[in-house]
Amino acid sequence: MKKDICPFCGSKRLYKVTQTSLKCSTCKRKYSLKKLEKDNKIMDYFCNDISANKCSIDLDISYKSVKDRYMDFRKLVLLHVEKVYVQNRAEFTEYEEYYFLPQNKRGKIRYLFEAIGILGMVYNSSIYTLLLPDQFSQIKNALNDVKITYMKEYAKHLNRYRIMHFEKFDSQLIRFWIFLEKKLLHFKGLSRDNFIYYLKEYEFKFNFNKKEQKEILWKLWIEK
Repeated sequence: MKKDICPFCGSKRLYKVTQTSLKCSTCKRKYSLKKLEKDNKIMDYFCNDISANKCSIDLDISYKSVKDRYMDFRKLVLLHVEKVYVQNRAEFTEYEEYYFLPQNKRGKIRYLFEAIGILGMVYNSSIYTLLLPDQFSQIKNALNDVKITYMKEYAKHLNRYRIMHFEKFDSQLIRFWIFLEKKLLHFKGLSRDNFIYYLKEYEFKFNFNKKEQKEILWKLWIEK
């Protein structure tokens, strides 16, 4: 980020408003250079997939501030990938269902019905994902009334055919599922409500290299 150029319009017609803030004579935007520099550094850590905790320690910024900023970035990414989907929805050529469940919960009956269903789609070698409705909600609500033998048989089917191991196959979607599983290993206790933000973060990171990620996200950030 160049200090002598307005980050919003690229003009060099800047002047100081206070000791910590500048204003652009062209677009009339006022901003804190120090704040933008901090956001820029945090964004570097986010795009390089470095944890919020390490970012907080390295940059000497409170963990809550970094964590909140990471979530702000995820929300912007979600809006961006949805916009890209609308622009490319006629180009999709491949579809596949996938069920995410942390590796330490696989094979255990009491956890299998917590799997999160995802529909993956491919367009121009890029990935787009949709969360599926919770198909196991009725089963989970009725577990006390279902015979244990039925539960075991259904769980075997679920584990074998839905919560799959993809190492023996290869496609763009398979590569994404493996990438997603590897990345989500670092997050403990990820709630179903927040899952969409992490899913879209890694969809974005899978589709774009780090340089592209930073350019896209920074543009979204200053235009928000």
